[in-house]
This record gives sequence, C-alpha cells and structure tokens, in this order.
Amino acid sequence: MKKIINYSLGLVLSAFLFSACTDYLDVNKDPSYPTTSATPLLFTSGTTWSASILGCDVQLVTALWSQQYAQNTNSQQYTTIDQYNMANNNTYFSRYWQSIYAGALPDLKQAISQAEKDGDWHYWLASKVMTAYNFNMLVSLFEKIPFAQALQGDANLTPVFDDSKTVDAGILALLDQAIAKKDAATAMLTKMGSKDMVYAGNITKWVQFAKTLKLKILMRDFTTNQAAIQALLTEGDLLATDAKLTQFTDAENKSNPLYENDRRKLNTTLNIRVSATMVQYLKANNDPRIASFAEPTSSILQISAKTGKDTIVAVPTALAPYYRGCDQGAYGSNTLSGSAFPPTVHSRAVLAATDPVYFMSATESYFLQAEAWARIGDSGKAKTAYETAVKAAFSRWGYDATTFLAAGGAYAFDATSSDTMLKCILMQKWVSSTRTDAWNAFFDICRTGIPALGTQTVTDLSSISKINANYVVGTLAPSIGSVLVAGQFPHRFLYPKLSSDNNPNTPLVVPLGQKMWWHK
Repeated sequence: MKKIINYSLGLVLSAFLFSACTDYLDVNKDPSYPTTSATPLLFTSGTTWSASILGCDVQLVTALWSQQYAQNTNSQQYTTIDQYNMANNNTYFSRYWQSIYAGALPDLKQAISQAEKDGDWHYWLASKVMTAYNFNMLVSLFEKIPFAQALQGDANLTPVFDDSKTVDAGILALLDQAIAKKDAATAMLTKMGSKDMVYAGNITKWVQFAKTLKLKILMRDFTTNQAAIQALLTEGDLLATDAKLTQFTDAENKSNPLYENDRRKLNTTLNIRVSATMVQYLKANNDPRIASFAEPTSSILQISAKTGKDTIVAVPTALAPYYRGCDQGAYGSNTLSGSAFPPTVHSRAVLAATDPVYFMSATESYFLQAEAWARIGDSGKAKTAYETAVKAAFSRWGYDATTFLAAGGAYAFDATSSDTMLKCILMQKWVSSTRTDAWNAFFDICRTGIPALGTQTVTDLSSISKINANYVVGTLAPSIGSVLVAGQFPHRFLYPKLSSDNNPNTPLVVPLGQKMWWHK
C-alpha cells in the first residue's frame, strides 16, 4: 500500500524525482512515514508529483520528438529518444506511469475523499482538476489507460484499460463536477494560501483552468464536439493566467526538474542541443526568442578555401552571436575528418534553475481559442486570439511581437483559408512551447500534422558546413539515426513493461509510430 509522504516541495523533489540512477519510488516503502496526512498536504504532494515528472521526463522526451531539442553529437545520454529507439522497458515510460499512478493520483484521490468528508470544497475542486489533468496527460501519451477501475488499491490490482473515448468522457465529467462546486469552494472561510502552489487559492482561476482543459479535450474531435466548443468560447471564462509552479530556486534539489536532472545531476552538461529544425525557423524569421532558447556557439563550420574540406574556426565577430542547431538523431553520424563535432559548434539549449513547470499556460489557452475559432470559420475572432497568443509568447521572454504581427510581418495572420489560419496558429504554438510545455507541440504535431514531417535533413550531409538547399524551413526533419520506417514519426508512449508484468489486462505493446484515433 502506498504511503503518503508529508514533504515540502524541495524535499519531495530531491527524495523522489531528481536522481537519474535511483529508483526513487522505493522511498515509499519506508515504514517511518505516516499512512495518512492532512488534506492540504495531500493536495500539495499530488501537485508536486505531477509537476516534477512532467517538467522533467515528459518535457525532455516531447521536446526531442517535437524537434525543439536534439541530442549532442558527441555525448549520448538521450540518443535512444532522439533516434526513436525506445522499448517498453524504457525508464522514461515506466517512471511517468509509476509517478502518476503510484504517486500523484493516489494522493489526489485521498485529498478528494477527505475534503468531501470535511466539506473542504476548495481542496476538493482543485484536486478534481489536477486529477483530470493527470488522466488527460496519460490518455494523450498512452491512449488506452486504466481509468474506471484505477486507484482501487489492494481491492483491484489488475484494473482494465479503458478506451480513450471512454476516458475522455470520464475526464470531462470530473471537470464538470469541479466547475459545479465553484460557489461552495469560493465560500470557504479558510483559504488554501501557500498550500496551493498553482493559484494560491484563487478558485476563479482553477475553474478557468478546468474549462480550458475541457476545450483542449473537446478539440480532439472537433466535428463531434463543435456545439460544446462553441459554448465554451461564447461563455469566455477561459484561462488568462498560467497554471504553473514557480517555487524553484537555484539550489541543489530545489531547481526546475529538467535543469536539476540534466545540468546538475549528470556527469556532463553538454547533452541537450537546440534542434536544427527550430534554429533554422527562428533564424529565417529573425525571431529574437532564439536567444532565450539557444546559447551562441563559439565555433563555426566552414569550407576551407585551400583544401575544400569542412573546417572549424572561431565565430567571426561580425557574425556573433551565432547559432547553429543540431540535426535530429545525428549522434555518431556528423563527423569532421573522422572525429565527432566538438560541442562548441552546436547551440546548447538554454535551461534555467528557476524555469517554471507549466500545467497549462495563458498562451496555450489563447492558441486553443484561435484554433477553435478558425475551425468554426470566424477568421476575425481567430485572428484576435492568435495575436493575443503570440504577444503573450513573446512577452514571456521579454520581447514585443507587434512588428511580427503587422501586415507583412513574419508572423502576420493569414486568413485566406482554414488551412492557412491553422498553419499560422499551430506553427507559432510549436515555437511558443519551447522550454515550457513541449508536450503540447508533440500532441499538436500528432493531432494536426503541423509542423509537417519533411523528407530532408537540415544539414547537407555531403558537406556538413552547409545547410541543405532542399530542406524546407518549418518542416520536421527525419531523424538521421531513426530506427522507425522511413517517414514514420513517434506518436505515443509505450505501455510500460512493469504494467504488463503485473497486470494481464495491459494491452499488447503498440508500435511507437502507430497513430491514435485522433491523430492525423
């Protein structure tokens, strides 16, 4: 039986989630911990579990698959992710599954049960929303998941896996239940305060979070759900404030999960490079956000006038700051005179110890609204929501998007057709999720096909100093080391082996490249 851990944020993160080499879930077996805890601490623990694994493993895998990041060419921590060479025993799949099913969801379930018994409707509402959020992430990554029979503890250790449409309906019901308790939750005299690390007890924002999550789920099947989508848009009570954790500091075991795991805990800080796909798009559009996503290189590749061969020289002052992306899946393939590129020629990804972990952002909310209006056919409202989203995405990093959105600007809204509107919206949503919520880019690529999967690598592999003249900027490049069939792209997490080993109801492993029913 899982023990409930009564920890502060920093201690939870350090004990459970920031060791690349330790089975952190074993700590739950320590008999010195209590078996119950107060509702506020259960809610805090459930929220922390959710953010810690989301902001580390899920952010990393989906950023590589969305071609925001790439694995460095001469170190290999994440090559299996970058080359799609992942089996069902991969720890990125099993850690997420365990962390949510054995960590976040049981804590939140107990918080809901205790809050309902005690009439603590603010904790009840927020815990319902976080439960719905976690189930939505699970179904979005794995498709079929335990839902109706999940979280029954020793009463049912082999729950059935529900199909995704059944799960979606169940999640929407959870969200409707939460929304219906708004008045009761708002009326609570004792406020959540700092125990609510997301909204400090602001119930209005929690309800907006719930309604925006409803919109996101409904958009999976727009045609069927158009009336419900239209109702949410018309009501207008959608997220305008980020749902995120910001309590991180630049100290060991207290920093952003991905930063902690990659930059502080590994024996090298060189692994995560910015993808050539993303760098070329940003450079083509003179987008200043490149400085927030990529570190300048100190070396540049060029062809020697004397030998005609690729050489490495210091970046000329006139070109500084210079950015070069790393090709997807290029570990061991991009070489110079038989040697791997030094790390100085590819831009390392910018990560910060204090980067928030986002559950859902205002930027995502505006992009969702823009997409919905575009699909409905209201180009005026789509344009307004799109421009609000892009401005928010720029403002997040201290930049102004006004000139980019003006007529003739690089990101001006193209209302010519539904397709042109959707391309504008989803391309900018892809960029905006860099360093924040890469899973949304991954979900959108699978769901909509935007950005499109191309056939050309960014680099001209016959002359690695050059960019491939046939590469189309803004398309996803094939991973050079991909183990999938040519033209295939990862579409899912695999059912973890730990589930199939212990639950005979676990479906057979579905291939990584197989689409889910809502994928394009």
